[in-house]
Amino acid sequence: MPSFKIQGQIYHRTGSLLPIPDEDYKFLQIYFIRNSAREVDQRCAHNNSVKRSIVEQLQTFFHQHNELVALFTTALDRMPSDNHKIVIRADKVPVGQYAGRRVS
Repeated sequence: MPSFKIQGQIYHRTGSLLPIPDEDYKFLQIYFIRNSAREVDQRCAHNNSVKRSIVEQLQTFFHQHNELVALFTTALDRMPSDNHKIVIRADKVPVGQYAGRRVS
């Protein structure tokens, strides 16, 4: 991920919070897997010398104590999904109205 400086501070581009379809989770996206074992797998996948037990402990610590992880989780919970169902029932009328025709 590219980084850049603004007024002496380093900023990183985070990219999308969710991965592109059919691609692996990366960077911050790993927090959105919602499966601890898969998160650890993804974190360890790129470096064989990493000790899985240490990654698990660090991940658990961050999930319990890091405010940013809590913020990411809240963002995921509030993110709208693309899976919507709309049911229109012709035999139902809106609240406060009655069935039948209005006569003027």
